Order: sequence, then structure tokens, then C-alpha cells
Amino acid sequence: MGYVVIQIFLGILLIGGGAIFLILLITKVLSPQKTHKLITLVKAGNYKQAIKVAKEIIAKDPNNVEARYYLGESYYNEGRYELALIEYKSSDKIGVYTKNMKETDLREKLAELYMRFDNNDEAIKEYALLLRKFPNNSLYSFKIGELFEKKNDREQAIKYYANSLKHKNNYVPAMINLGALLCDTKRFSEAEKILDKVVKMEPENYKAIFFLGMVKKSQGNIKAAMKLFETSQRDKTYKTRSLTERGMMMMQNGKYEDAAIELERALKNMDKEEQSKNINLVLNIRYVLASCYEQTRNLTDAIIQWEAIYSKKTDFKNVAEKLAAYQELRMDDKMKDFMTATNEVFIDICKSIVSDKLQLNIMEMVKLSADGLEFYTLEGDNKWRNTKKRPKLARIYRRSEPIDESVIRSVHETMKEKEIMKALIITSSNFTKNALAYAQERPIELLDKNSLLNLIKDFNY
Repeated sequence: MGYVVIQIFLGILLIGGGAIFLILLITKVLSPQKTHKLITLVKAGNYKQAIKVAKEIIAKDPNNVEARYYLGESYYNEGRYELALIEYKSSDKIGVYTKNMKETDLREKLAELYMRFDNNDEAIKEYALLLRKFPNNSLYSFKIGELFEKKNDREQAIKYYANSLKHKNNYVPAMINLGALLCDTKRFSEAEKILDKVVKMEPENYKAIFFLGMVKKSQGNIKAAMKLFETSQRDKTYKTRSLTERGMMMMQNGKYEDAAIELERALKNMDKEEQSKNINLVLNIRYVLASCYEQTRNLTDAIIQWEAIYSKKTDFKNVAEKLAAYQELRMDDKMKDFMTATNEVFIDICKSIVSDKLQLNIMEMVKLSADGLEFYTLEGDNKWRNTKKRPKLARIYRRSEPIDESVIRSVHETMKEKEIMKALIITSSNFTKNALAYAQERPIELLDKNSLLNLIKDFNY
């Protein structure tokens, strides 16, 4: 009997002692009477004094969760974010929440600061914990979607944006980001439905307008795309990209001069800092702009753009080849004049080459393309009228790309068709190895850029 009484006594003592210890622990962690003044100071915006009081409390009571949290709040409001993060993490480690320090507030602050310091993985963990507690919260899903988009994990971002809309179907930020990602991942029909809805809800939402323009472009609806990009360029964020897209579409439709104007505007819209941050976009704009200049024979400005590209990235597309091909233009004024001449002047120069330099009588001229002319001629001059003159085919090209075998074959086929025994091809570039080999076995004379320079060196035009 006495043994049982002793056991009961010890049990009561243990339980009572445990309860007392727990009460003491909670009192120590929370200490509401200690933190009341601290909280009042923080709410009043007296952060320097609040920091002082919080440190005094923590010096005596390192695990006082409210003191840790409100010290973090004070640092946060002073813009001392690294110190704020340390205190918030300490609060989270203690793992006790009060009416003055809610778990939701703490995790939102932790997530925000992790994002500020580009620790996106930890920020995702915080929002995931919040989402687990509040599964219908549209904002938390949206934030996780944003973070996955920053990590370039598009599929996860799409998943969370869609989840955000499941709980709030007209949440515009999620709609825009989801529509843009669907557009980027070429799911144009899905993107169009969402973006079209956003534009109807917010007619001046320029991000939605821009990406809707990208959708229309992908569908081949150039007229609608051009109109949308014209609108989206009103916003500084999307002005450069909108002008670039307009310029590229104009170029694809052969409107090279109009395209150049838009692309020039796109470059001027970017300051030095923006250009350095978006170097690939800048290089692509310059490349397309150079192509427009090349098509309109404005080779001086084309070379300026290629040189600007080459100075930043030597292996960008075929820029090195372009600069090599137009090397003479950078050194020789006669070749530069030949390459940049208007179509009318180009024809006159070619006629002079054929009749004056090559001493051929022009019977007929055919324009092959913007950069090529074909002449049907007779050899010899008009002094000897009784001499039988033999026909000769002559072609002149002004282009930067080497003449390939297909051009030589084409000339040979024309010779057979017209029963012409000899031919001559002149180019401002060079001939490929295959072209040279094909012509070597046939009566076709090839004159490259060096030969052309000799022919035009004393021309005045």
C-alpha cells in the first residue's frame, strides 16, 4: 500500500513538474509583458528605439519569439534586409506563433526577402507551406508561378498560374503571365483565348496586347499583329520589342526602307544600360537592320551595323563573312560606288563595262534580279563590217555571296539554248570551288572582284 502511494506521489510530481516546465517555457518564449512596449514602438514607427528594446529582451531571453520577430520588423522597415532575414529565420526556428506574430505574416516576409536575395528555391518552400495551409489562396499559387518562371521552369510556372486562376478566374496578373508563357511555348490557341479576355477587361494592358500581337503574327494575321504592336509600343517596357516585331514583318514583306525606320527607332529607344542587359536582342536588331540596308544598297550603313555586331560577338551568325565579303567597300571607293549605286546607275556602269572595257556590242539586256544583269552581245567592234561577229553571253553580278555552281550551270544551259559558244561572268564577290571546277571544262570565263576592280578603276560615276 505504501509503495503504491509513493508511485502515485511521484507520478503527480512528474506531471506537475512537466506542466510547470511547459508553462515556464511558453512564458519565456512569449513573455507578453516584455514585448508589449516593443510592439508599441514598432507600430509607432520608432524603429531605432524598438531595436534597442528588442536587443535588451533578447540578451536576457534569446528565445523570445516576439522580440526576434519585431526586431526583424524594425530592420525591415529601416531597409536593413539582411539583418531582418536573420531575425525572421530565428523566429521561424523557434516555431511558436502568437496573436501578435502570425505564421502567415512571418512566411510572407521570409518569402519576400528570399526573393530579394534571389534565393528562389527557399521562397518557393515558404509559399508552398502557405499554400498547404491555404490551398484556395490564388495569390500564393501566383507567387510560386512567378518564381518558377524566374527559374525558367515554364511548365511548373504554367501549372501554378493555372491553379491560381482555378480559385480566382479573373485574376489578371495570372492571366497575363499564363497567356505570355503559352505564347512563348507555341500554344497559341490557348494563349489567344486568355489574352483576348485580358484585353477586353483591360484595353490598355500593354503586356497582354504585345503577346496577343505575337499570337496573331504566328497565325499569319500580319495586319492584326501590326495594329497590336503599334498599340503596345506606347508602353516603354514593350516599345523596343514592338518596334522590332513591326520592322521584321515589314522586312519579310519586302518593305525594307520602312523596316529600317522601325528598327532604327527600336535601337534609339534603348539606353546604354538597357542595351547591355539585352545584348542578344540588340545584336538581332542590328543584324536585321543591316539586312535591310543591304537590300536597299545602303552598304555603308550595313557595314556600320555588322561592325557594331562584330565588336560584341565575333561569331554572331554570318557577320564575319559579310565583313570579309564587303572588305573592298571599306577600302576602295570605286567598289563602294559600284555596290551602292542606284539601279539606273548600276545598269549604266554595266553597259560601260561590256561595251567600252570588253569591246562587246550589246544586242539585248535582261535584268535577272536586283543584283544581276545579262547581256546578249556580239564580239568585235563596228569598224570591220564584213567580219562575221560571234555571239557572246555576259553576266554581271553585284553581291557579297560567292557565285556557286548553279549559276554557272544556268549560264551553260542558256548558251546551249541560244546556240552561243562563249560566255563571261563578272562578280563583285568570288566563285566557289565547285563553280570554278565546272567552268574550267567549258568556254565560260570567270572574272572575280579583283578583275572587276581593274575594269572600273578609271570610271567616273
